[in-house]
Amino acid sequence: MNILDEIAAAMDDLRAAEAVVDAKRAAAYAKIAAASRDTTVKQADVTRVTGYSRETIRKITRAAEAAE
Repeated sequence: MNILDEIAAAMDDLRAAEAVVDAKRAAAYAKIAAASRDTTVKQADVTRVTGYSRETIRKITRAAEAAE
């Protein structure tokens, strides 16, 4: 296998990994949006668990609401 074949194989692996990351991110965002709608869950707790800012949590929630 020459270097170009190795690069092509590495790129295929990267694209596959990106698809997995996208799917996992979508699942996490759906859970974040659900937690935001749950009145028993505090936004501060969601930010602590995710490491995201409050504004990022709001953006995720608004995007999920817009998609519904």
